[in-house]
Amino acid sequence: MNAPPLVLTISGSDSSGHAGMQTDNRAIHAVGGFPLNVLTAVTLQSPKGVEAVEMMSADFVEAQLRSMLKNYRVRAIKSGMLSSVEIVHRVAEVLSEYPDIPYVLDPVLCSSSGAMLLEPSAVEALRLKLMPRACLTTPNLEEVAILSGKSENPYQAAADLSVACGQAILLKGGHATGPECEDWLYHPGGRQYCFKEARVQTRNTRGTGCALSALIAAHLAWEPDELEDSIRSAKALLSEELQEHSKECWKRAGPSFYIH
Repeated sequence: MNAPPLVLTISGSDSSGHAGMQTDNRAIHAVGGFPLNVLTAVTLQSPKGVEAVEMMSADFVEAQLRSMLKNYRVRAIKSGMLSSVEIVHRVAEVLSEYPDIPYVLDPVLCSSSGAMLLEPSAVEALRLKLMPRACLTTPNLEEVAILSGKSENPYQAAADLSVACGQAILLKGGHATGPECEDWLYHPGGRQYCFKEARVQTRNTRGTGCALSALIAAHLAWEPDELEDSIRSAKALLSEELQEHSKECWKRAGPSFYIH
């Protein structure tokens, strides 16, 4: 049996277990990977939302990241909550030294409850330093408007961002409406593709963005050159998980990826 590929997540901890690093780890396990963790922040979360945040120092984040990449054969990387402009710069610096490892950037700007999880001053650094390094960035409709500075047409904004950073952008449609959830993939050369799944009616949507990006990274760890297949497989598994637990009434719960 092949050893599970190592997938590194750079993200914050969610004390309630429904988002952030905890969701990343479950998602990676769900597709046969093994997660390594770089902690950027500890968040106190409850059914009320994000109640408090304690950020790690940029020095400590860099030390964790360098140690993981030096001591383990990391096959893919995913980042979520990065908290500060200093952490963004440090992560970008280290990842530039490992250009061959597939990297998925989930630009976590705020929580589902509306709490800011990235300093406003870090948005430009994210766009200029990390997006060009990532093989895929996965903004939702609100995040693409902030990253692009354009709120009129999120689809055109995502296409423009892809050209600007020279990498693929996956515009997530979870915050849209309609019977189908459409995620649009934009390549810098102009090619685009729409991934469709039936929209699941459920309250358990917290952490879905974390899960999707982690699932994509985990699939890339197995097949690093298969970006579109990785997205398709990740989206199908996430939809299946949401559908299976759609009737549960947990407050602000997210995809569980239960081990049956």
